[in-house]
Amino acid sequence: MAKTTPPTESNQISKFIVVHGDKGGVGKSMVAQALADHLMSSGVKVAIVEADTQNPDVARMFGNNLPVAQTNVRTENGWMDVMDFVMKYPGHTIIMNTPAGIGEYMKADMESFARFLKAQDIPVEMELWWVMNVQHDSVNLLSEAYKVYGQFFSRLRVVCNLHYAGGDKSVHGPFVLWHESPLKTQIEKKEGLTLFFPGLHIRVVAKVLDPRKIMPFSDAVDAVVGEAVKLEHSERWKLQQWLADCKEVFQPAFAPATVRAE
Repeated sequence: MAKTTPPTESNQISKFIVVHGDKGGVGKSMVAQALADHLMSSGVKVAIVEADTQNPDVARMFGNNLPVAQTNVRTENGWMDVMDFVMKYPGHTIIMNTPAGIGEYMKADMESFARFLKAQDIPVEMELWWVMNVQHDSVNLLSEAYKVYGQFFSRLRVVCNLHYAGGDKSVHGPFVLWHESPLKTQIEKKEGLTLFFPGLHIRVVAKVLDPRKIMPFSDAVDAVVGEAVKLEHSERWKLQQWLADCKEVFQPAFAPATVRAE
């Protein structure tokens, strides 16, 4: 029997997750924060690329906990910074939070970035996590992105933010445009997933995401570590339940890929 060489820091597969949506107000930052918190709490090595230069909320939340790079991916120099950051953290899951209106720059730079990753000794798998609300443009922007640079991502996860849907994920509910989209069928045939991101009570959001006190959700929920957030008992319970819901939503996205019979 062949002896298996245990993975080392240099040969572990890295993930590069782009949290995208190409419009403001869909919840990209919060999805990126929840995803980073979930993976970090699960023992995964996580690093953050904060590309939202106006509202760097993800960098604020994890600046004291994880490796963080802040960069402007509207410039070639910014993409070069991302390349160097990926190489600096082999074996990590790197989450890039993108700003609104980045689609045109993704069209111009994603092929070059993907080619760079393939040329390196460190294997890196790219995933696109597309965050959408219930409007037509969320679906239309995804359709355009998928057509132009979807081929550079090994997996695609469409994140329907239930904050905008009153928690309703039914096929005839507020996300009906996505449910009925031919693109949904096309993506899911290629092992893409639709994930329904749970909403968090506004009282908890106001306290946990206060820039003066912001910390990872898993720290804020701890009565001792998160004392500065000053959550009431009911608010801490709501946050605990939300974190459990996020874990349930995210886990299928990291399950081993299905092996198809030839």
